[in-house]
Amino acid sequence: MKANITEIKPNQITTDDLAFSAYLKMKGYHIIKLDQNKSKSIFTFAVDSEDADSLKMEFINSDFLSYHNELRNLKKLI
Repeated sequence: MKANITEIKPNQITTDDLAFSAYLKMKGYHIIKLDQNKSKSIFTFAVDSEDADSLKMEFINSDFLSYHNELRNLKKLI
């Protein structure tokens, strides 16, 4: 299994992590760029510079990540 790539720059986050992207959308952040090829999508979000550093840790510690992991585990059963 390949690791997800997340890059944090001032005022933006770029990631191929679908769960993290969904979390950012749920939090109200806007997609400013979407790059797609046949096997992967890369999302870029506009964020406040003070939010960028803390969002990934917030996501990792959130119930949303637990939900995503349980959903993924259930999909494996079917």
